[in-house]
Amino acid sequence: MKKTLIILSLILLSNIIVFSQTKKILFLGNSYTAVNNLPDKVSLLAASLGDSVYYESNTPGGYRLLNHATNSTTLSLIGKGGWDYVVIQAQSQEPSWPPGQVASQVLPYAIILNDSIKSANPCTETVFYMTWGRKYGDQQNCASWPPVCTFLGMQERLMTGYMTMTEQNSSTLAPVGLSWKHTMDNDPDSLINLYAGDNSHPSLAGTYLTACVMYATMFQKSPVGAGFSAGLPVNDALFLQQMAEDVVLSKEYNFSFYDTYTSINYDLGWKSWFDFGNIAFAGFSFSGIDATFSFYDSSLNAETYLWDFGDGITSSVQNPTHTYTTSDIFIVKQLITNPCFNDVAYDTVDVDLSALNEVIEQDIVSISPNPGNGIFEMIIKSQEVYDVMHYKVFDLNGRLIDQSKVTKDGDVFKKQINLSSFNTGLYYLRIYLNDLIINKVLIIH
Repeated sequence: MKKTLIILSLILLSNIIVFSQTKKILFLGNSYTAVNNLPDKVSLLAASLGDSVYYESNTPGGYRLLNHATNSTTLSLIGKGGWDYVVIQAQSQEPSWPPGQVASQVLPYAIILNDSIKSANPCTETVFYMTWGRKYGDQQNCASWPPVCTFLGMQERLMTGYMTMTEQNSSTLAPVGLSWKHTMDNDPDSLINLYAGDNSHPSLAGTYLTACVMYATMFQKSPVGAGFSAGLPVNDALFLQQMAEDVVLSKEYNFSFYDTYTSINYDLGWKSWFDFGNIAFAGFSFSGIDATFSFYDSSLNAETYLWDFGDGITSSVQNPTHTYTTSDIFIVKQLITNPCFNDVAYDTVDVDLSALNEVIEQDIVSISPNPGNGIFEMIIKSQEVYDVMHYKVFDLNGRLIDQSKVTKDGDVFKKQINLSSFNTGLYYLRIYLNDLIINKVLIIH
C-alpha cells in the first residue's frame, strides 16, 4: 500500500523511552503530611513504577510556615542540601485566610523557606503542596470570613494562597486540593471517602490520592498502573491514579475561578503547576510536505534545545525545519535543558519520497496569474491521455485548504482556483493525473 505523501503531525510515538529515576525529597509540613505517612506512600508508589525515593521529613502537628522558618530541625534538613525537591505544606487553614492576612502572616515565611532552600542548593526545586478544603468548610473561621464556609469556597481560597506562593518563589505547585475536588466531582455518590472522621485530615484514600499527585508532579510521569495500592481496593486505587493524572498532567484539565478579592482571573491547567518553576517538560508537534518538515517546540522551562532528526542530522534552534533525503520512518528526538533540569520527547515522521522520483511533466500545467491576488486560472494540456484529474491545495503547515475534481473541457482541463479568502503567502498545489503527481507553488501577494 502506497504511503501518504503529506504528513500532518502524525503522532505514533510519545516518550517511547522511559528511564528509571531516583529522587531525594524533603517533606516539610504537619499532620496533613504525617497522617498515614505520606512520604512513605510516595516512596512505595514510585517503587512499584520502577522509580526510587529517598526521603526525610519534619511534620510537627499544627505547624505553620512561620514555625518551619525558625525550626532548627527544618533548617538543618534544608541545609544538608542535595535534595531534588523540598515539599512545603502550610497549616491547613492559613493559605485560605483573607488576602491581607495571608500577605502578612503566610507569604513572607514561604519566601524565607524558599530562600533557605535555594541557598543550600540552587537546583533544589521547591514544591508547594496545595492542600484541600475541609469537607464542610472552615467552620472555625466561617463567621468572620464567609468565603471559607464551604468546601469549594475554602478550596478556592487555598488555591489562591498556594498559587501566590508558587509564583512569588518561582516554584512548582502540587495541585493536591484540586485533585481532591476533581475526584469528588467524578465520584458523586461518594463511594471513595477522602476524609478521615474529623472531615479535615485525609483518610487512607485521601493520602493515596495525594501520593499519586506528588509522584506525577515530581517524576513527571503518570501514576496510572502503579502496583502499590496501599491496601485500597484495586479499582479504587486505579480510579485515584487516574484522577491525579487528569489534574497534574492532562492537557484537557481546566479550573477557572475569578477571585473578586484580588481581581485575579485564574484559568488553570497542567502548565500552571510548572510554569513558574524550573521542571523541564519536552514536547513538540510538526507538519510537513514531502521531504521537508517543520518542528514546533511546545516544551516548558527550556533554555537550550537539541534536536536529532533520526537521520544523523541535528539542530539546536528552537523551531527547526529539516529536509530528509531518503524514505523511511524516522524517530525524532527533542532534548531540552535548563541549568537544573532536562527532559526528552520523541515522535515519528513517515517520509515517502517516491513521488518526487517520478517524471514530472511540469510544462503541461499553466497557472496564471501566479503570483496573483488569490484567484488562479489553471490549464492542463498534454499529448498523454488522462481520464482522471483532481487537485489539492495545502498551506505551509500542511493543512488541506482546498480540493476538487476537474472534468475535461475539450482537450484540456480548466479550473479556477479561488484562494482569495486566504492570507498572502505561499501555498502548495498538488495535481493528480492518473498516477502522475505534479507539484506547484501558488503565491498570493
